[in-house]
Amino acid sequence: MYVRDSVNHKNKVLEVDGSNQLAVKDAIAQSSLTNIDSNCANISPDQATATNQSAANSSLATIATASSSQATAANQATANTSLASIATNSANISADQATATLQSAANVSLNNIDTALAGVLQVSSAAPSRSSGSLASAASKSANDLSSSVDGNAQRKCAVFGTCSINSGSVKVHISHDNVNFYEDNNAQYYANYSNGHIAGHFDLNARYFKIEFMDTATYTLEYAMCD
Repeated sequence: MYVRDSVNHKNKVLEVDGSNQLAVKDAIAQSSLTNIDSNCANISPDQATATNQSAANSSLATIATASSSQATAANQATANTSLASIATNSANISADQATATLQSAANVSLNNIDTALAGVLQVSSAAPSRSSGSLASAASKSANDLSSSVDGNAQRKCAVFGTCSINSGSVKVHISHDNVNFYEDNNAQYYANYSNGHIAGHFDLNARYFKIEFMDTATYTLEYAMCD
């Protein structure tokens, strides 16, 4: 069988191999295969991943299927497209993919963190600053008498405690920011225990100064203690 040479306009014998397969020489396919070979030569063995291998196997299976058929112009065009895609994907494999070197560096960092956390955490803090004083010492008080003012500038909390000679007695806290104008704190009134006359309570020193109002005519012994 003869075919016409479209370039030289001569008749040539159409040749097949021993299996009656048409011998085909495709410059486009050869170019794509050359690109694949060049790109794959630069890929680190550590860059291979199960995902990449699966994609490669799929593409190779497609090539194998196409190769089992006799060469036609349509088959060649499909093969050329697949080969070009493989060549492009091979060229785009990122160096940021996991490598033994990167994994080794990560392991060193993790070991350092593990070593640091394995130690004993040392915590230190200064003891709280405290101050205390007396507001009344077995003193006879008339109802609504006030104690001297106390400056709580360096403190945050205060407790008052003591005794009252009558079991129904109570005391109330007055607060001030300027040590001149004092205001009753109705949330800070403390009553004596009916069994023994003990009084105790605590409050936050949101204002700088405070006084104690003795709410009943009785004998009071009262102290305060503040801490930061």
